[in-house]
Amino acid sequence: MALWGKGPVADGHGSVELDWIKVVDSLCEAFLVVAHDGRILFSNRAAGELWHLGQAERENLTISHLVPQGEECARGIIQELMARGKYEADILFQKTSGERFLGAVRGCVLEGEGGDFRMVLSVRDLTEQRKLQEQMLESQKLSYLEKVVEGLSHEIRNPIVSIGGYARRLEKMLEPDHPGRAILQVIMEDVQRMESMLREVEGYLEFAKTHKLSFAKLDLQEVVREALALVPIPKEIRLETHYPQRGPWIYGDRVHLVELFRHLVENAVEAMPKGGLLKLAVKAMADCAKVVVEDTGVGIPEKFLPHIYSPFFTTKTKGAGVGLAKASIIVQEHGGHIQVQSEVAKGTTFEVTFPFDRRRTPRGTG
Repeated sequence: MALWGKGPVADGHGSVELDWIKVVDSLCEAFLVVAHDGRILFSNRAAGELWHLGQAERENLTISHLVPQGEECARGIIQELMARGKYEADILFQKTSGERFLGAVRGCVLEGEGGDFRMVLSVRDLTEQRKLQEQMLESQKLSYLEKVVEGLSHEIRNPIVSIGGYARRLEKMLEPDHPGRAILQVIMEDVQRMESMLREVEGYLEFAKTHKLSFAKLDLQEVVREALALVPIPKEIRLETHYPQRGPWIYGDRVHLVELFRHLVENAVEAMPKGGLLKLAVKAMADCAKVVVEDTGVGIPEKFLPHIYSPFFTTKTKGAGVGLAKASIIVQEHGGHIQVQSEVAKGTTFEVTFPFDRRRTPRGTG
């Protein structure tokens, strides 16, 4: 059977002719036929979509164009294929846009017409698979962390309540001008702060374990306005809001989305203790709705940015560090994305996007 064109396939009642190029072109996995010098002789439709290749870009294309390591990596693939007759590896690839992705490569060598050899490669994008693996690992870590924190919370609450109770009783026993009252006041303030942190931690654990979402069509602008109204804005902070005339509408859970934006606005306000500018914008993009929360506050050091959505991570002197962790969960459950840009002493910008396409929302109503 020839490598190109049509060929017979037995079906138990004789044989039928199949157009193999059409068959390969219909595959969901990227498929390449490569010459011994690295030239790509054929790429199916899935390969064009994976690497964002137009018809003009497919001409004179070689393996080295598809990998960031270039010629060296391409030579390694070809040499192993010719030596062993097969190839299996996970390789970093690069799209025409410059975006990189990890792909699982499987290859073999086939003899074409006239005894000429061709290398056949299939490439599967591992991006989504790796994301799922990371999410599973993160879920396992979170589950373990929740058990540890839940145990600590239970053990810590009783001593804190006792300390606060005894401090209040001692305060009543002392004369109004007794110097010990100032010390007791500090103790009671610290107890209140610890009790507040415990409530935050317990609230987060309850949220992570039992919260349920109820999706409906929502005006995102109304949700953001509602969240903003829940946060006191000090007079030292100037507020700028930018809303479209109408909408945009998405599918989501109003209660949790209000909580998401309340956390983001609160963070922005807390980042500007001496005042500044808070910008809030709602935008309708081509295929998604975007909300931007921007402040001119203290900023977040670059080394902390990868950890800001981790539960119980905080750089602030108060709070348990669960606000952004909850925000991240809510965004993920709405099929959205949250991105942050920050520079110390200049400010922080959060961008949250949600898809318009209801089918991309994980928990949409039927």
